[in-house]
Amino acid sequence: MADNRKEQILTILREKKSVRILDLSKQLRVSRETVRKDIMEMEEEGLLKKTYGGAVLDEANTETDYERRRAEHEEKKEKIAERAYQFIEPGDTIYLDYGTSSYALAKKLVDFEDLTVVTNSIPIVNLLIRSSGIQLIILGGNVRKNEDSLFGTFGLNNAKEIFVDLGFFGCAGIDIKSGVTNYHMGEIEISKAMLHHSKTVILLADETKFGKSALYKTSDLEDLDIVITTDVKDSEVEEEFLKQTIEIIKTEGNDSHD
Repeated sequence: MADNRKEQILTILREKKSVRILDLSKQLRVSRETVRKDIMEMEEEGLLKKTYGGAVLDEANTETDYERRRAEHEEKKEKIAERAYQFIEPGDTIYLDYGTSSYALAKKLVDFEDLTVVTNSIPIVNLLIRSSGIQLIILGGNVRKNEDSLFGTFGLNNAKEIFVDLGFFGCAGIDIKSGVTNYHMGEIEISKAMLHHSKTVILLADETKFGKSALYKTSDLEDLDIVITTDVKDSEVEEEFLKQTIEIIKTEGNDSHD
């Protein structure tokens, strides 16, 4: 319940930029003390800033809209996508998560022959829907408009019935303590299901994602097989990856390790 409330508070904050505890209490039908406690915890998590009688959005640690994020670190995403592409072979079935790094990979697949792509990202669907060599499977569900993605019970039930060779996942943050995290609980439930239904799990995350944590956990580090990144600047993080036998592929740093 607390996680649901926090997601609702974030949704309201993204729309209004600021909220009052009294208004949230009425809107969420919980006591002011409960809202105050949620806000304190969310401030500790870096998701918002507490103000007198309410809270404001902490822009530094909140996801931006999909179109804007797609343009951020575009060159880094391009390099990561180029390397990820090399893992895909004709006849494969792959899952592409809803993140912008997955979209960068999808752009490289438009003319691919003999490939099955499972996704819940509307931009990826729009990109690949006319590709004659690609069989497209859309998990379905409710539309999340600011991300152009699908989530919910319908899509989750479908995800539980599908198994893929390669799963490509994005994230908002990756950290030794919190693992792989993201912002939207509904989408993460689908990501979790597909992560466990992928023979090989590949995380696409540029160097800016390291050491960051978002609200919801997608996976532990040990669930990953490969991380494709631009660089890993923290040696402690890199050592932890190697300890977990995760293959690290860097597009800008040193050679890969396994």
